[in-house]
Amino acid sequence: MRFIFILLLKLFFTPLYSQTFDRWAQIVNWDGVSHWSRYMITQPGYQGPNSLPVPRIGNGSSDSSFAFGITGNLHFSSADNTQNITVYANYSLVKDLVSIDLTWVPYEHYVMSQGIKDKRHVFTQFYNSHSTTGDIHFNTTFQLLNKWRKSIHLAFRVGYRFPSGSGFGAARYTDGPGYHFDLSIGKPFKNSRFKWISMIGFYVWQIESDVYNQNDAFLVGSGLEWNKETMKLQTYVAGYMGYLENTGDDPFVFRASLEKRLNRTTLLFGFQQGLHDFDYTSVEFGAKYNFHWKNKVLAK
Repeated sequence: MRFIFILLLKLFFTPLYSQTFDRWAQIVNWDGVSHWSRYMITQPGYQGPNSLPVPRIGNGSSDSSFAFGITGNLHFSSADNTQNITVYANYSLVKDLVSIDLTWVPYEHYVMSQGIKDKRHVFTQFYNSHSTTGDIHFNTTFQLLNKWRKSIHLAFRVGYRFPSGSGFGAARYTDGPGYHFDLSIGKPFKNSRFKWISMIGFYVWQIESDVYNQNDAFLVGSGLEWNKETMKLQTYVAGYMGYLENTGDDPFVFRASLEKRLNRTTLLFGFQQGLHDFDYTSVEFGAKYNFHWKNKVLAK
């Protein structure tokens, strides 16, 4: 009986993190007319970790495999802890010339602090939400100038983000399209399995603003790749720089990834550390299955 009494006291007197419309209106300084969506901040510094990710660096090659993969992702932050599933798919349209790939987050779970919800202007209706689905990212990669391949690897990529995710009111996804294009470079070191990898490009996404319709950003990245038959290791720093200063639109990250091939199955491991406008430490683990292995080495 005493236990039940103490439990009831906790239920009635423990403060619950909730939000009324009046409190939201005070936080965002509502004008009394505009729809709540106009107060969402669709910049990477005010979104979940999967909303506006920094594109992965290419290595100057189009992936000539037909593969499907799935990974689990853990994102750690002092105010936003997120777990999600990521699905990957790749298909080679023309071997060593053209490939397409897709990335999708079918499920995302998150727990945000009250402070981060207020900072991101999470709307009252979504204040206690804890799960959502993510956007679809679709890329096409064209391998260039194969006659120079002994000295340098070059590939051009065009990517589009379909606004298929939910969770806009909870500041998880932007509910707007985006695209990017970039040139990836791979420079092999002589008599070595190491390769210098780099990318340079342009990144664009739609934003919620009464002044601007979109944000444009310069996309860059550079690092190293080690490739030995059934194993590939990459480490690099990458990010993009938007033109709206001091708005959280300059995310930069450090990444390290390892791929280990076991027959047709490839094990995937990844680590990501936010450096600027991305306040997460992330780990990824999973596997992909190669339906028809066309190369003897990983993404040569």
